[in-house]
Amino acid sequence: MGELSDRFGELMARMAKGDAELFRTVGEQNAAIRQLVDEMAPEVPSGAMEAPALNGGPQPLLPTDECTPTALKARFGSAAAAHAYLEAALGPAPTKKKTWDHLSTVFESGAWPARARALARSGADRGAVTEEALAQLEARLLRRIDQLEERVIDLVEKLLQGKS
Repeated sequence: MGELSDRFGELMARMAKGDAELFRTVGEQNAAIRQLVDEMAPEVPSGAMEAPALNGGPQPLLPTDECTPTALKARFGSAAAAHAYLEAALGPAPTKKKTWDHLSTVFESGAWPARARALARSGADRGAVTEEALAQLEARLLRRIDQLEERVIDLVEKLLQGKS
């Protein structure tokens, strides 16, 4: 009976070692997949998502008295510079409209106009890039899954050989 118990203990130790290898492999694959997704995910400007959720809506980007066209001209010098600042804070602009009145409104509201945002979401150019990026991501993920499957099969074969 003691010999059977020892053999069972050895088998359990080998299985535990195999499980540890499997979990480590799965963990490495998960980390690699997370990295791939992070590389492919669009970067969100800091504060762009948190402010509306915490404060009930978009907040002005500047104090109200600094949102006038005159104050914006003095601060940024050109409409293009003000527009670039807005794109950095709010994400890509839905339109290329760079009038001081329009920029003033965006600074006061803290968001792109609603109609323009809806048009930007339905843009055909963005859809084409997204499809291509998703296809590349899918191909990379499928390769990773195949590698993981091969490792699991190898591990199971080693465990089965150890039992013999």
